[in-house]
Amino acid sequence: MSKTKTHRTAPQISLPCSSNIAQFTLSNGIHVYSYENFASPAIVISGYLINGARDEAREKAGLAGFTADCLMRGAEHYTYEQLFEQTEAIGANVSVSAGVHTTGFYAKSLAEDMPLMFDMLSDVIRRPTFPEAELEKERNEWLTSLEERTNSTRAMAGMAFGELAYPEGHPYHYSSDGYPETARAITRDDVVNFHRSHYSPRDMVVCVVGAIHAGEARDRAEAAFGDWQAERPARVELPPVPKINGRVSRHIPMQGKSQTNLRWGFPGPSRLEPDWTHSVIMNSILGQFGMYGRLGESVRKEEGLVYYIGSSFQGGPGPGSWQVYAGTNPQTVDRVVDISLKEVRRIQQRKVTAEELSDNQSYYIGVLPLQMETNEGMASQIMNMARYNLGFDYLLQYPDMIRAITVNDIRAAAQKWLDTENFVLTSAGS
Repeated sequence: MSKTKTHRTAPQISLPCSSNIAQFTLSNGIHVYSYENFASPAIVISGYLINGARDEAREKAGLAGFTADCLMRGAEHYTYEQLFEQTEAIGANVSVSAGVHTTGFYAKSLAEDMPLMFDMLSDVIRRPTFPEAELEKERNEWLTSLEERTNSTRAMAGMAFGELAYPEGHPYHYSSDGYPETARAITRDDVVNFHRSHYSPRDMVVCVVGAIHAGEARDRAEAAFGDWQAERPARVELPPVPKINGRVSRHIPMQGKSQTNLRWGFPGPSRLEPDWTHSVIMNSILGQFGMYGRLGESVRKEEGLVYYIGSSFQGGPGPGSWQVYAGTNPQTVDRVVDISLKEVRRIQQRKVTAEELSDNQSYYIGVLPLQMETNEGMASQIMNMARYNLGFDYLLQYPDMIRAITVNDIRAAAQKWLDTENFVLTSAGS
């Protein structure tokens, strides 16, 4: 049986919020959220389980991702061929993939095919068979992707950045995609044991958006997952991340590359920081808005030094990185870094203009309805509100929250989170 937490409807409100998101908790701890959208004949089922790369041993790097990828290679009631033939026949999609903190799953179909989607998801998540032959096919694909990574300047610079910005033992230090040596060493028993130990309904989230009544969504989730009983180990807290001391650099030489990819930055705020939104708008002004903000204006447009440039906050449950990233000629790396450092100092020391702030505020407020145009977009927003405890009226409050940001808030966020003296600098290329 499931316990209903809240279920109120207000169809006149188009944004998902507390009055139209139905919330249920199943007896085994699964949280189910449903948003009715009969403007579309389709449904989306999105969700996640609490397992990921942070739960794997370092010598088994990539195990969580490999396990998730292998789920679709066959289960108790569906072979690999049946999974893909049946979804293709009805124009549906089913997938599972792992990240650092969670393993996500997704299904999309017409509303009439939702029972099949739940049945498939339940089977691959709960009862995978991990056929040896299919597992080896998946391993070969994994090794191919890792080989391709060694030829990507962007990927190699990014991997080096994580290794320098985060200490050994921290999950962010390692590649969640693993390494060739771990990809070859991981056995079927490793995969089976990881699934048995870490796949659990505890705190699992299932979000259903589309042309289905909330009660039916709950019943389908109950039928698919309600009798699942499995425990997982308690997670240890993420280890502390020390501040970068000075300029820490690494270059990865890659022969035959005409372009060098560079990244500089440091660990930044998590999504849970109270000034997260201030930081996002600050970063947009600096390196995202329009043609990559101030960085694009100065480094790309005025100086013509880069093929692309931008900056980003990673966020997430832990202290994700802040980075400036760029692709440039090998001879101009130092110049690009110097100019971008100058732009960071400028946004720390001087207030942004009222026009810059207003333009970015208008963009972030205006893009929100566009993100709600698809069932996938609405499901993503609902899960973010749940995952980060934002409250289910977050989207209703969002425009006023953005409008309330001041130029002083922008400068304060830049002074708090950015640093031009202590940072990691990595590059890959000729």
